[in-house]
Amino acid sequence: MNFLKAFVEDCRYYDRNQVELKSILKNVNLKNKRVIDIGAGIGRLSFPLSKYAKEIVALDNDKRFVKYYKKHKKKNLIFINKDASKYLNAEKQFDIFIIAWPTINFKFINLLKKSVLKDSVIIFITCDNTSDFETIVDKLELFDKEKFKNDIMNKKKFIKKIEKNFKLIKKEKIKTEYLYPNKKIALKNIKNYLKLWFNITLKKKAQLRLIKIIDDHTLKNNQIKFEEKIFFMILK
Repeated sequence: MNFLKAFVEDCRYYDRNQVELKSILKNVNLKNKRVIDIGAGIGRLSFPLSKYAKEIVALDNDKRFVKYYKKHKKKNLIFINKDASKYLNAEKQFDIFIIAWPTINFKFINLLKKSVLKDSVIIFITCDNTSDFETIVDKLELFDKEKFKNDIMNKKKFIKKIEKNFKLIKKEKIKTEYLYPNKKIALKNIKNYLKLWFNITLKKKAQLRLIKIIDDHTLKNNQIKFEEKIFFMILK
């Protein structure tokens, strides 16, 4: 499966009840607002939010998404295939900044500080690395356990730093999930996820571990459920 198809499939089974989307709409008024979704991917949040906003810029530096946005056009949604540092330095007129599931980069906070307007709202969404789904890689024993611990610590440090540099309006933990219809689809999509994000191809021993993990998350109706705990923050 190629990158784009794997990305679409991963999003297909994540947050099917749109918990993240509903949390945004509950807490922020998008009417007549210009919104930028930084690191938008396939627009998992950009497309549904475009129903409520004046305009949404879906920003992502990966050129492999260009084809997807050309196929799924929407009048008030613009896809920009540029690096955030270059684009935000040139274009600063946004009311709402959405940063969902970013790669942790401490330099990004300074970039945000230079880009937000006085009344701009920042919506920051990231996973809790101790969630069911996030611990899969650790349970497969593919990396040094210290690396997993360091990832958790870096996430905590980043959250503290963003709170220090902006006014925290709201912070809460929300819960959502990956929900697969059966074990076969779960195995296929998790393997694609590992390849997509970590460039990992499972060998036999690791695949058997993954099957056991999937078994442990199988519901009575044979669906597979991995819970995700999410940090949801609003800042100014």
